[in-house]
Amino acid sequence: MNPQPRERFALLFALALCSGAQAEPGKPAPVTPAPAPAAVPLPAQPPAKPLAPAGGTMSESKYLGLLYAEIARRTPEENAAGPGEVTASFIVGKTGKVDKVTIDKTTSPAHAEIVKKILAEVTAPPPPGGSMDLGQTFRFR
Repeated sequence: MNPQPRERFALLFALALCSGAQAEPGKPAPVTPAPAPAAVPLPAQPPAKPLAPAGGTMSESKYLGLLYAEIARRTPEENAAGPGEVTASFIVGKTGKVDKVTIDKTTSPAHAEIVKKILAEVTAPPPPGGSMDLGQTFRFR
């Protein structure tokens, strides 16, 4: 039985905490990118709520748990682009907003755009110690 996308994010994050390294599943087989549709509508997301109270300092592991939970919450289980996978690197700036997104690998430009939109909508408190360089693999069914 395959876990749901949100459960996969939680599992990958838990593995990362246990191993002390970022979780990176096995590399997928090469896929020929499909032509991108003109527009990929995403479901409306509820208004963002703060992840943690302002003013408090939290550990890096707690911060990452909150951040990846927020990313998982904004990741649709299904989308108009169909099945696909995107690996992205991104920087969470000192304000808590994602400052830069780099698509490392994608099955299609449409999937890459979905990931960019997800990360642009993430609202997080400022990371402990300033900005953070992170990565995530998104799998769509």
